[in-house]
Amino acid sequence: MKTGDDYFLAGRSLPWWAIGMSLVVTDIGAVDMVAIAGSAYLYGIVMGNFDWLGSVPVMIIGAFIFIPMFWRARVTTIPEWLGLRYSFSVRTVVALIWGAVLSISLGITLYVTALAFNLIMGITPQIIVVAEDKTIFDQIVEATGEAKTHEFTFLQSIEEANKRIKLLGNPNLILVDSDFADPTLIQSPEDSPVTGFTISAVNEAWGAATMQDARKPGWNIMYSVILMGIVIGAYTLLGGLKAVVYTDVIQCAVMMGGSMFILFYGIYYVGGISEFRSTIVDLGERTMYHFDLVIPVDQEFEGEGTQLPWAGVFLGLGMVLANAYWMSNQTIVQRTLGARSEADAKASYVFGSLLKVFIPFLMVVPGIIALAHNPNIVNPDTASSMLVRDIMPVGFVGLFFAAFLAGLMSSVDSALNSASTIWTKDIYQPFFKPDADPHHYLVVGRIITVVFLIVAMICANFADGFDSIYTLIQTIYGLFQGPVLAILVLGALWKRATATGALVGLITGVAFTLSLNLIHAYASEDNKLFHADDPFLYVAWWSFVWSMVATIVISLFTKAKTAEELKGLIYERGKKSKNTETSNG
Repeated sequence: MKTGDDYFLAGRSLPWWAIGMSLVVTDIGAVDMVAIAGSAYLYGIVMGNFDWLGSVPVMIIGAFIFIPMFWRARVTTIPEWLGLRYSFSVRTVVALIWGAVLSISLGITLYVTALAFNLIMGITPQIIVVAEDKTIFDQIVEATGEAKTHEFTFLQSIEEANKRIKLLGNPNLILVDSDFADPTLIQSPEDSPVTGFTISAVNEAWGAATMQDARKPGWNIMYSVILMGIVIGAYTLLGGLKAVVYTDVIQCAVMMGGSMFILFYGIYYVGGISEFRSTIVDLGERTMYHFDLVIPVDQEFEGEGTQLPWAGVFLGLGMVLANAYWMSNQTIVQRTLGARSEADAKASYVFGSLLKVFIPFLMVVPGIIALAHNPNIVNPDTASSMLVRDIMPVGFVGLFFAAFLAGLMSSVDSALNSASTIWTKDIYQPFFKPDADPHHYLVVGRIITVVFLIVAMICANFADGFDSIYTLIQTIYGLFQGPVLAILVLGALWKRATATGALVGLITGVAFTLSLNLIHAYASEDNKLFHADDPFLYVAWWSFVWSMVATIVISLFTKAKTAEELKGLIYERGKKSKNTETSNG
């Protein structure tokens, strides 16, 4: 490896099949293995829309319109293409946005994977609560304030508790409702304290005092974050995109194979398909739509509006977030930019779309199986990990861990490589050293990789403050993906779009997105803008519409580039554009 192109684009030598498998495992990653299963635990099969609607058709469209156009332009990043199409200012703003978001999302990825790693390895502190009613259990969890740092298990008999203790070993704390059961009947190890309580005494002060009795965890989650970051960062640093993609090929096979085993064994464990379905249906109102791909807009979940109504899924996901993800996400598109030919770039997206058809079965359904197995999981992001730990035969937990580790490695190496590419090619090169030799950019790219890894580890420390990791990620991406998609689509399909129009549409679109989120967050319950607690799907749609309108209006009153300047940068049906030289802006 001698140049920046070797590091960032694998010397433009990647075959379609390797890129296709890399696209799938990069998209899924460790976050989706954990977070999609967690969301499926809460909302059901509707999460499959993120692949069946949000990936398959979009990838086919991208394969024949956007990806060939990007590849022929010979660019290294999406911001670079926007710079060629519009202006250096547009390129810089988009690069800064993506650079910041990639570091945050990488931190979230490290946190989620460390969370699952600790749970599978038995490192997460465990608290057993024995009570008659789940409402009492919920009060206990709220009073302690430790739902994100401890694993709480709700049981309704002393016998169940003793079986659980035998299965898990020595939990950190066992809490027993004294009005319901006798705490002295608990068969606990000496270092697992048993505490009786009465519901009338449960409050925040009681929770804080009770947690003082719990055995302190000996391994902080940040230790796992740092350990994983160093191991995966090392091979990304040394190998660049080629190492990332070919490692992804192996990881894709391992991840899909492991997930398939969990799917079939999980259904077998809960009694087969019929028993599985009836168990979910019998849970009542909370699972009324768990097997529906379309959920009514006014459906509520535990007193809150649904996060995934059909209107939001169709407009926000199908029309905006999915297209933005597969057309403008640097971690995804960068692989196709390293393809050895235009045909390979196209074929990689088609092949990837075929593989994506199976992902909801492998990632979403296990989350629903976890619900059938244990409907009282406090932190849904741990659902898949708890399912594997509880039901998998001895020795087979390693299979899930291998699949999980494969997803983790792909997520981290992709984000690291793409972040260093954007900051090197779109920020460092044009602003600080535009005429350096290719080897210099290779060195700088590696330095930036290390810096990003450190920043991501710091960001990971703040991820536990959010209820749903998947919703958090979608909300972050929803802040800017609508505006970026608007200027990208107009730039590719409408030659009249101007640099001024794009810049105004982008900046005001992001501001509009922030405004919608803030107004919705601080509005009273009767005056909420959207019928959803986290309205990222609606916000994505309206920010896209705003940016489209703003860009079109301003473009009509400002000067557009000439046909010669736009050669190779506008989609022309049935025509192949000549390669356009890469520019610094």
